[in-house]
Amino acid sequence: MVLIRVLGSFAAEVGGEPVPLGGPRQRGVLALLVAARGQVVPVDRMAEDLWRGEPPSRALASLQAYVSNLRRLLEPGRPPRTPARLLVSAAPGYALRLPAEAVDAWRFEELLDQARTLADPRDARARLDEALALWRGPAFAEVADEPWATAEVARLHELRLVARELHVAAGLRLGDPAAVVPAAEGLTRDEPLREEGWRLHALALWNSGRQADALAALRRARATLADELGLDPGPDLVALEEAILTRRTDVLRAAVPAPVSAPAPTWKPPPTFVGRERELATLVAAAGEAATDGARIALVTGEAGLGKSTLLDHLSTRLEQDGWLVTTGSCSEVDSAPPAWAWVEALRTVAANVAPGEFADDLAPLLADVPPVDGDAAAGRFRLRQAVWNWLAAVAAGRPVAVVLDDLHWADATTLELLAGVVGVRAPILVVAAYRADEGERLTDTLASLARTAPLRIDLPGLDGDAVAELVRAECQADDATVAGIAERTGGNPFYVRESARLLSGEGALVALSEVPEGVRDVLRRRLARLPDSGVSILRLAAVAGRACSVDVLVRAADADEDGVLDALDAGVIAGLLDEPAPGRVRFVHALVRDTLVADVSRLRATRRPSATACVPPSWPRRATPTTWPPRCSPTPSPSAAIRMSAWTCSAGCCARRSGPAPSPRPGTPAPGPWSTPNRSAATT
Repeated sequence: MVLIRVLGSFAAEVGGEPVPLGGPRQRGVLALLVAARGQVVPVDRMAEDLWRGEPPSRALASLQAYVSNLRRLLEPGRPPRTPARLLVSAAPGYALRLPAEAVDAWRFEELLDQARTLADPRDARARLDEALALWRGPAFAEVADEPWATAEVARLHELRLVARELHVAAGLRLGDPAAVVPAAEGLTRDEPLREEGWRLHALALWNSGRQADALAALRRARATLADELGLDPGPDLVALEEAILTRRTDVLRAAVPAPVSAPAPTWKPPPTFVGRERELATLVAAAGEAATDGARIALVTGEAGLGKSTLLDHLSTRLEQDGWLVTTGSCSEVDSAPPAWAWVEALRTVAANVAPGEFADDLAPLLADVPPVDGDAAAGRFRLRQAVWNWLAAVAAGRPVAVVLDDLHWADATTLELLAGVVGVRAPILVVAAYRADEGERLTDTLASLARTAPLRIDLPGLDGDAVAELVRAECQADDATVAGIAERTGGNPFYVRESARLLSGEGALVALSEVPEGVRDVLRRRLARLPDSGVSILRLAAVAGRACSVDVLVRAADADEDGVLDALDAGVIAGLLDEPAPGRVRFVHALVRDTLVADVSRLRATRRPSATACVPPSWPRRATPTTWPPRCSPTPSPSAAIRMSAWTCSAGCCARRSGPAPSPRPGTPAPGPWSTPNRSAATT
């Protein structure tokens, strides 16, 4: 049994015996984790806090050493190379996994919460007696001057005062006012600016038959508040003083605090899951095949926002209900993440249920943060891969196992090498991996290896109209036309649909059907950033031309040669930004992509009017005959001129929407035509 004390002197006990916690920084590591109350503390924050904003170059190594020492102290009987269970590694740092009774501060809060909800004052007072007895001095006394501890120390001090006040109130409710007078007086002495202490002190005195002393206490409270803060007493103290003076016993009896009933749990609806029932059923069927026929692999692909992670979450819940041991891991996009982090997360979940046994030594790099000792790196990786799948096969012999890996497009080489080890496994294991196909360049070799197992491949499409309607109406009311517009603009991408629905709820249909939500724009800009700059320029040119465009027009309009344009369009198709509705034409997969590209065109470039050699697009009104073209302008529009004119027209329309209608012409002045200009020079510039 581990016991950590922070309410007073900092100390720890294991099995009833005190343990030496080491030097100040090592003790600080444990104190930081206790203050986090079970939450993960990032490594970077720990280094900043322990070294007060100036961590040395080897701070990370020192921190790992402190954690290793604390693990040995807190778990002296843990076998070598087995995962720690109390001070655990959890991305992106460390956390304490202890029950509330193992830390005095946590136990104090638990007892206080219980006392607040008890109707019987005897039970409440017993809980409060136990809670207050845990205090042996100021909270975190050893590190109270550290900046990171200030907020937690203040919070615990406030809770201690609340517990003392509730203890006095419970005594008053029990009809023993004389016994609580000293405790109430102690509250006024320790916290003279806290009005609740004065109120309880006056009530205790009055209930003890000391009416004059009660009034004197209230006058002292008034004088203290006036001298220290320049304030009058609050309404509770004023009402209490008036009740004593007028002998309103009903008011005085009602002034004794009553217990606070426990708030009813708030029901929260589960996240909307629509339009993926068929894919979920397919994955569940694949799990059934794995349980009877051996290992099965499923690959789920789709662009960002299509709901891959949500689908995996629902699959995990379903398989757990069916008795599977489900273990999950997510690949991190952070370059500093440890190798094979997704497997670290997944296998440590398995280890929490089934000990690794004979595989512990080979699995130590994943389960215990122990680097391999063998100098032959290739042999070490081979043994690690064999140990992973042999262990999972052994676990699956008693209970089918599902390994769910998300964001595989961010996987490092070690993660992919371990994944490839599933080939040839004959055990009831289901492996499900999700990734973005447009970011999966590094997956080529691994996918080729997995192809030998004929994996189940699920490419998530956009949601259909009914599913989009359900998602939108889960956020707000919307008519059929608005829902159809959102479906067309988003291509049925669930994330884009939700963001557009929130924009609809806050700004209305006009904005929702013409603007790109900020969250969607950020996602699309990130996808565009993966393309070469020259390719993005071609896509912007296509965006200015419209939702769909002829390839020939782009080739003639672009500054690049034909191969450069075709390479850029190919990259857009591969990235899932464009499709090919017909030979020789490209189209943005949904309007939000096109609008994002247009929005990123600078105002200077977008509002630039055609040059003297430019002309109007073919879609200009038919009445603009060759005889009405502006001077020095060719009657045959070039593709580049058409696209530039589209940019100018688009920008002019946006400006008109923002600035309002143009002023009416003066009486007797003819309305300007499409090529009207104030003077000759304007027409030729």
